Amino acid sequence: MKKDSTDAWSLRKLDTTVLVAKAEPFTCEVLGSLLKREGFDVVGRASKLDELISKIQTKKPECVITEVGLIGKEAKQLVDSLNEMKKRPKVVLYVNSQNAGDIANVLEADFSAYLHSEDELDELYLCLQSMSRERTYYSSCFKGLIQELGITEADSETLQMLKSLTKRERQVLYYMTQGLPGQEIAEKMNISYRTLATHKQNVTQKFCLDSGRMLLRQSLLIKRFLKAPQ
Repeated sequence: MKKDSTDAWSLRKLDTTVLVAKAEPFTCEVLGSLLKREGFDVVGRASKLDELISKIQTKKPECVITEVGLIGKEAKQLVDSLNEMKKRPKVVLYVNSQNAGDIANVLEADFSAYLHSEDELDELYLCLQSMSRERTYYSSCFKGLIQELGITEADSETLQMLKSLTKRERQVLYYMTQGLPGQEIAEKMNISYRTLATHKQNVTQKFCLDSGRMLLRQSLLIKRFLKAPQ
């Protein structure tokens, strides 16, 4: 039996303001027009990261729809700008990359939803409806991609751990997972062995570990979210 079209679309509309940002201006315009036609309040469009950040600050949308191709490796820059806002908007991210490092990077950003670039428009509507619940949304297609690449999404506890670490502490953990001895880690980071020991002690406390001997094991558990120092 065919569903009544009005009933079907009523589930897809949200009383919310949306900002659309995609690297390709034409694609951005098309998606914005489709959303607007179906009753979404599209308050702006952007095709560059700096333009996106500027419009987030001026338009103050409740939801931002963007993609890895636009934010590139600058997910942290976007997250920092979002955190400065009094009311942080939800972020729906389309992933159009096969690079495991890029994907791990945006997963760490803990956006509201992750979709695959090949997902149908209906998936976006379902996602927007589901975001009212306080949980991260992963489309089936996106889950298939990260499983294929050997990546798993970070749970809330892991994300809190990662966010508590400084850049230097992340570097220490990364080198530990590579099997480097302490002296070599200190040399690579151009710090003293004493400073290295202090970093390890701080991380041990942040992770609430009984002793530093457990630090390597903990580092290996979050290894996939630790990136090689640039």
